[in-house]
Order: sequence, then structure tokens, then C-alpha cells
Amino acid sequence: MIDRGRLRGIVVPMVTPLESDGATVNERGVHQLVRWLIAQGVHGIFVAGTTGEGAALDDAQWKKLVRSAAEAVAGRVPLLAGVLAPTTALAAARARWAADLGADVVVAAAPYYYAYSPRELVAHFQAVARATALPVLLYNIPQTTRNPLTVDVCRELAESPQVVGVKDSSGDVTEFRRWVQVLRFGQRDFRLLLGTDHLTDVAVLLGAQGTVPSLGNIAGRDLVAAYEAAVAGDWAASASHQARALALARVYLVRRDHPQLGVIAGLKCALTLMGLEVGPPAPPALPADIEGRRLVESVLREAGVLR
Repeated sequence: MIDRGRLRGIVVPMVTPLESDGATVNERGVHQLVRWLIAQGVHGIFVAGTTGEGAALDDAQWKKLVRSAAEAVAGRVPLLAGVLAPTTALAAARARWAADLGADVVVAAAPYYYAYSPRELVAHFQAVARATALPVLLYNIPQTTRNPLTVDVCRELAESPQVVGVKDSSGDVTEFRRWVQVLRFGQRDFRLLLGTDHLTDVAVLLGAQGTVPSLGNIAGRDLVAAYEAAVAGDWAASASHQARALALARVYLVRRDHPQLGVIAGLKCALTLMGLEVGPPAPPALPADIEGRRLVESVLREAGVLR
């Protein structure tokens, strides 16, 4: 089992490179993007998460993505594989495959579509943990699952040595602070990662072990620098690097009608302009239109990413 101490820093939720058909996982693109991210100094790579369109991938696509990413990572940083599914059986199946495909950690979200009780959510995650030999990181993203994880649910699950932490993307920083206090009580080594683009310094100050920023796909170097400066207590430097990274977040505006899809379409458009083979979003999501592409190109040029 991976050393928990390696679950730290900037863990990038990687977009999933697809061929032009929007359906075939582009293995060459996966290798290319992994190399790019590791060269930026990121501390971990998370595939098949929300930014990675994990809920839009069928089993064959998911397996191909995880296997390709594992080959490209080659143990240099931890590889986290998302398990986003509407049922326990589907989630457990992917968790079971993850180890054989080369992942280091399973990131398990609550089942989505139906609303479940805390007791049912605990049972779901326990079943996922039983299905795999890998450590499990809980994933709280109630805006997509409709099933928020409470601190009590996480505390019960934390009693299992296999459940090593939680990634919180709820956006409730006040509640997250309470989670840090409760879930790490008594020096328990329970890893807490904040799923945000813009609070690297705040996350460290609150006691988080790292962040999982979508923006890391195109701003990894500055976000890594922001994290490392915060750990060193250099808050001014951290804020400066954070500000440079955030200037690139305007690429998300390609989909003002749907911000979450704007993250995916904007990042894929940006990475394509930067010469990386990531392709379009998975259908039915649409790629950036001509106007959106012009916006992204302008943002990248202003930031000095494109010349």
C-alpha cells in the first residue's frame, strides 16, 4: 500500500485525452499529457475524476485510460483512479480493476442519481474498499452526486485503515476546517485534500495536505510553487503564484451557460492550443466554439503561455 505521506501537494485531476470522435481514449495523448504534468512538478495525477469526465466513460474507456496513465506515470508520482458510478456494484467493479491496471489509489465518490441516507453511504464505501487491495480516498462532490458526505460519515469510514483520506469539492471551506479538526484529531494521519483552483495557500493554512485543482492541467508549475511557498510559510510568494495561475481560469468562460462543462471544454481547448493531443469533450458535451477558442487563445497569450 502506498505511503500516505505521498498523498500531498498538487494532485492534478487530469482531463481525458480523446480522439476526434470523442469516444476513443487517445493513448498517445495520455502519455503526452502525463509527461507534461510531471514536468511541471505536480505531486500526483488523478484520472477519471470530474474534470477527467469519469462519469462519461464506459468500462472499456475507463480501463484503457487508467492503464495508459499508469504506463506513462511509471511510479514517478502517485496515480489516483476515480470511481464515479451510480451504484455500488459498478463502483466496486472499477475499484477491483484499478490495482491490476496500475493505479495506486482509488478515489470513490458517493453513488449519484438517487439520494441516500448516511447509513447507505457508509455501506457503499465499505463495499468499494472491500473490492480492492488499494487505499481508498473518499470524494465529496455533492453538487453532482446529490449525496453529501458528512463529517460523521467520514469519521466512521476513517476507522478503516484502508480509507486514507478525503477529497472535498463541496466548496464549503468553513465546514472543511471543521473536518480537519475532527478527522485529524489525535494526530490521526487522515489525508485531506481540497478540490479547488484558487485556495492553495488557504488549504495549507487550514491544515489540508494538498489541493486537487482542475487548473493544474495548464497552470501546474505555478500551483506547485504556490503550494510549496505556503508550506514554507512564504504567504506573499504563494499568493503571487496563485494569482498567476488564476489568470488562466478565464478559459472556463467558454461555457458561461454551464460552468462545470466550461472547465472541461476550456481546458481541452487550451491544451490543444498548447500542442497537446487531448481532443474534444465526451458527447454530448460540446467543445469550445470559434468564439470560445478565440477567448482561450487570448487568455493564453496574455499569460505568456502562447507566443
